[in-house]
Amino acid sequence: MKNLLRYQGLYGEQQLPMVTDFIHLEPLEDRSKIYSWEIEEHIHTNLVQLFFIEAGSGKLFSEGAIITLTAPCLLTVPANVLHGFQFDHQVKGEVITVSLGFFDSLLKERLGIKKQSNVLRCIEFGEKTEVFKTLYQFKEKIKGEIYHEGPEKNFALKLYFELLYLELYREQIRSTSEPLRSSNRNLIYFQQFQEAIRHHAQKLLSIKDFANTLGITQTHLNRVCHQVAGKSALQVVNDFTLNEAKKYLLNTSYSISEVAYFLNFNDPAYFSRLFKKQVGVCPGEFRKG
Repeated sequence: MKNLLRYQGLYGEQQLPMVTDFIHLEPLEDRSKIYSWEIEEHIHTNLVQLFFIEAGSGKLFSEGAIITLTAPCLLTVPANVLHGFQFDHQVKGEVITVSLGFFDSLLKERLGIKKQSNVLRCIEFGEKTEVFKTLYQFKEKIKGEIYHEGPEKNFALKLYFELLYLELYREQIRSTSEPLRSSNRNLIYFQQFQEAIRHHAQKLLSIKDFANTLGITQTHLNRVCHQVAGKSALQVVNDFTLNEAKKYLLNTSYSISEVAYFLNFNDPAYFSRLFKKQVGVCPGEFRKG
């Protein structure tokens, strides 16, 4: 995994807006054209993507595997999974990108559907155009909500995403398509580490204990995090904590001290200093702005 290309934002970008529920939609051909229709193999450390390919074709590259993409098809790409593309010049479609935090907020009571949705998988529809049309309609609903301000916008977006993933899950069951599994152990460890962080969100473990749950040493865990995310294991945990803090600050009226308490900080002042160091503004300013 030398020279691993990793992006915190979209392909070619390292920054995301200061929002926790990041949702982005763009034509597939726009970004592909900029890079001469070839996207190098890379990972997104905190983004989940859905590729709707409506016309044309291409190839997916992932850890030595080459998968032909023939329209109409839909590709699901989890965070921290290596993927790259080569598209023909006639390809048309759209790419939906959401933050890992937003994806985690979906399907909380349907973990089986969520697990099936969080794998690298390409589903080709061939003559089953009605199924693709149904998924396309949900995508259009999502697109409409993104570009227009309506009452309960976030609630509507979550519903449409859940319906989309439900229909995709049903089609996966019908077609029994197999996920494209990662063979890279470091990426697998990193995904398991992120899952463990979310599982223990109410009472975060020490880095040593997190490593023990994965069956590796603390040194090995740090090496994995540096290789995959370019950060230490503690920084990965801090990133998760700060994203949770942003959710509290933007969506609740809890005081700064209460937010610090919920996130297991005994010293609200230390929480505020850490937040400002990582985000660039103090919690109060972030809430206002």
